[in-house]
Amino acid sequence: MKSIRRQLVVWITGALALGIAAVAFATYHAALQQIGSLFDAALTQIAQAVHLREDWAEAGNVRIAQEEVAFAVRAYDDGGRVFFESGLPSLPPDAPKTLDPGFSVVDTPDGPWRVYTHVSPEGVIQVAQAEAVRDALARELSLRMLLPELLFVPVLALLVAWILKRALAPLDQTSVRVRERNAARLDPLPTEGVPKELAPLVEQVNALLGRLAASLEAERRFVADAAHELRSPVAALALQIQLAERAPTEAARAAALAELKKGVARAGRLVQQLLDLARLEPGIPSEVPGPVDLAEVAREVIGGFAARADSQDVDLGADAPPSALVIGNASELRSLVANLVDNALRYAPARTAVTVSLREVPDAIELAVEDAGPGIPPEQRERVLRRFQRVEGDLTAGIGLGLPIAKTIVERHRGSMVLSEARPGRQPPGLSVQIRLPAAQPARAALAA
Repeated sequence: MKSIRRQLVVWITGALALGIAAVAFATYHAALQQIGSLFDAALTQIAQAVHLREDWAEAGNVRIAQEEVAFAVRAYDDGGRVFFESGLPSLPPDAPKTLDPGFSVVDTPDGPWRVYTHVSPEGVIQVAQAEAVRDALARELSLRMLLPELLFVPVLALLVAWILKRALAPLDQTSVRVRERNAARLDPLPTEGVPKELAPLVEQVNALLGRLAASLEAERRFVADAAHELRSPVAALALQIQLAERAPTEAARAAALAELKKGVARAGRLVQQLLDLARLEPGIPSEVPGPVDLAEVAREVIGGFAARADSQDVDLGADAPPSALVIGNASELRSLVANLVDNALRYAPARTAVTVSLREVPDAIELAVEDAGPGIPPEQRERVLRRFQRVEGDLTAGIGLGLPIAKTIVERHRGSMVLSEARPGRQPPGLSVQIRLPAAQPARAALAA
């Protein structure tokens, strides 16, 4: 696992080392340039300080043998006759006896030499110096300056590590506080004294803890409500079994078994709704969305409820175009229509109609399920969209999951859902559930297929 602190120490120390290297390089070149200027001035002064005399010329070649002399000196006339030259160091034999004054560089097997030529009426004087001397002196000066800096790098690395440890202490504290959180403790992290750079992370962690707490609370509430709702049908089934066992006549036994069959159907419906609701929980993977013909789904669902509608003397029908494509999950959309139709049939009086209608609007498909039942008062419409919540005083069989399941499916398909009166101004007003889902464009449908 990578350590931010270690990486920062390595990168800062590496950057410092590179900076020191760059400074040393610049120092070397600056020292070399400065030393070159000083030595060039010395070459000029030495050349101008030498005076040629006749007795030197008569004496012929005179050598100055001083082994510690850093400059080589040579004097000659315009004919090239040498008056004298230094012993050690001596002027390179490759140095030409030129009559052109000024500086020049002579390449020799031992390296380049810097030569200054001074022309006077008495003769020509050349003063030279090996450039290696200048380089060596510049390196020596640069190393003297670089050595303390190099010794300071480990000290600075330790200092940086100590500073980073203090600076990152809030991060360590936050890590400890997050590690202390569990399902039993989801209180938000304290934000007082948190550095500005760490505050967004703490805020996001607190938001995550809040969502997790809400999710766990919803799960606990769901389990408790499901257990409570399952207790009643299970108790009813047990009672109906006892009644069937104790039936004194065959007719009574048949009636008890019929009630038992209805109870099993109600319990099965409850279990199915609970399973549907569990599958719609956030984080539960679903099928890959694809093109779904919502008109065909509606017709299939209506066909499945036709027998029940006939038994209730309710006219169940569809008003839909031949095709209405949306992008979504076919099983979830089938559950959506089934829950709405089941809810409508549950409240529709005999000799009334339940209509499932579909129509195309710009960029969307509108689905509406209408019945002629008692409807839902406006002040309770938000309430019945929550799990296990029903209209106050409603004695119809059910546990309040049909509309919440439908709402969850609509939201997962990026649609909208509105409850209103199916027959405004009439009694009973009925209920109209209007849903709008994004339509599948031909290109999107072809791509998803």
